[in-house]
Amino acid sequence: MRKYFGHMRGLKPLGSSLPLLLAIATACSIEHGDVRTPSGEPPEPDSARVSKIIDAVSNGFETGDLTPLDTLYHPDVLIYEWGSVSRSWETYRDEHLAPELDAFDDRRFILEDRNIRVAGNTAWATFSYTMEAGPQEDRLYASGVGTMIFQKLRGRWLIVHSHTSAGF
Repeated sequence: MRKYFGHMRGLKPLGSSLPLLLAIATACSIEHGDVRTPSGEPPEPDSARVSKIIDAVSNGFETGDLTPLDTLYHPDVLIYEWGSVSRSWETYRDEHLAPELDAFDDRRFILEDRNIRVAGNTAWATFSYTMEAGPQEDRLYASGVGTMIFQKLRGRWLIVHSHTSAGF
């Protein structure tokens, strides 16, 4: 008696379906990131990719170069900061962040105590921050906590929400 995959008539014996099952299993493992880089190393985990985005945000704030950040924030990002709300990256960048960065030199923006979680195509990071800016004789200091939410769209992680609260 031949073994069948399932209880219905008309199905092929399991042996002839083995190549198809192996192809499906391989496709599923590739879809879930179980592939190697060209150098043979495992791929970088999503949490590491999110951490690099956070580093890039900190670097952009410090250097004042916002161009790289244009590719890290979703165009319709929602940003809560200093008691105000910006409903797009363009608004936040042009009406809030750029003027603020232009007003202060010698900026430092340090993000610490990171906790990054990934669930499917969503990731979130909590952190504490310290910010300094301006000349030594009139230096401004702020510190607080924050949360960023990321969404993986077309294979890329983008910031879709950011909320920082200052503790002064």
